[in-house]
Amino acid sequence: MTSPRTNEPAGGDPEVLRVVARGKRRTLPWVLLAAVLVAGGGGGFYAWKKKTTAAAEGTKYQSQKVERGDLRVTVTATGTLKARNTVEVGAEITGRVLEVHVNFNDKVTKGQILAEIDTEQYTARVEEVSAQVNSASASLVNARATANEAKQKLTRAEAMLAQGLAPAQDVETAQANYKRAEAQVASASSQVTLAQASMKVAKTNLSKAVIRSPIDGIVLNRAVEPGQTVTSGLQTPVLFVLAADLGQLQLNVQVDEADVGAVKEGQEASFTVDAYAQQSFASKVLAVKNMPTTGTTVVTYEAWLSVDNAKGLLRPGMTATATVVVDERKSVLLVSNAALRFNPNRKSSSQQQQGISVNQFLPMGGRPGGMGGQQQKRPGGTGAPAREPALWLPTGGEPRRVKVEVGATDGIRTEVRSDEINEGTDIVVSMTEAPRG
Repeated sequence: MTSPRTNEPAGGDPEVLRVVARGKRRTLPWVLLAAVLVAGGGGGFYAWKKKTTAAAEGTKYQSQKVERGDLRVTVTATGTLKARNTVEVGAEITGRVLEVHVNFNDKVTKGQILAEIDTEQYTARVEEVSAQVNSASASLVNARATANEAKQKLTRAEAMLAQGLAPAQDVETAQANYKRAEAQVASASSQVTLAQASMKVAKTNLSKAVIRSPIDGIVLNRAVEPGQTVTSGLQTPVLFVLAADLGQLQLNVQVDEADVGAVKEGQEASFTVDAYAQQSFASKVLAVKNMPTTGTTVVTYEAWLSVDNAKGLLRPGMTATATVVVDERKSVLLVSNAALRFNPNRKSSSQQQQGISVNQFLPMGGRPGGMGGQQQKRPGGTGAPAREPALWLPTGGEPRRVKVEVGATDGIRTEVRSDEINEGTDIVVSMTEAPRG
């Protein structure tokens, strides 16, 4: 037998439905609030986790090892090759060149005839002066004879005056004549000396018509042809350029005033020329001039370098680039200059474009923090003076700063000294920071 079931209306009891609906309306806001809190907490945790991970893994430090080796500090300068002993041979007299006996690249010996100038007028001058010498000599003989005669007359007049046979006036006249005769002798003697001196000049000019080599060497240049007339004036015309020995040349370089203090006599050097770009030639500093060469913007000092040209490859006038070794260190600790410039607290231009950190506006000595307003130093001890040399050692986190003493540098590597730095020590040279966002 089946119990009867009472079927309720589809909507249920209206009163009951109103009560149920009122309870749901009160519960819904609390459920939504709980959901928002849960979502916000999860998002915050995710953001905190992401920021922590970025801080730990975003900055990467590149390092390299300290090396031990030799360091050479050099100074570079340019200049021109020259013959060590160059002589310019010119014409000391005016005249027409009759013959030229040598050409460029010819070897010559001391005293060898290089060229001859027409001697016609100089030969005539010698003959003229020779006649003047003869005339002056004859005048001297005549003056001496007159002086002897005047002396004899004076002697007789003095004797007669002593015997009372002549008046004193005759003696005085004889004395005056003798003195005039002696003066004529002196004048004639001077004319002879003058004529003889003119003879020497005339003969010297005649001898200069034949141009001879003053040294043993080689003819670098010839600037005269037969038939050409040379004129000697305030400046002697250069006819030949001779070099004593092309086996030994000299390199004259201009050293910048910033480097001249390091260049010393006796330092080793090398140089290259365009004609043999792949070959380096050994050299040595001979001297450094104190006289400056002033240009429009720079001041330089000339240094002389020795050049061995036994093979004859080099020629005077070639432009050369010299490298002078001014300092050399053996078996020292070497680091790249990038490591000395590195500072983890100094933002690069690329990092500045990615964002600005508030730490950039804090004092270099540290930032406020801790109890009692004490200054908390930045990691690595950045409170040290900015110009004090230091290296940074990787630690797995923020690098650690180590003071060092620097020595010589070649512009790429620098010698360093420190109790905490040894051969093989890792040092930081740069860092990269991951983009934010």
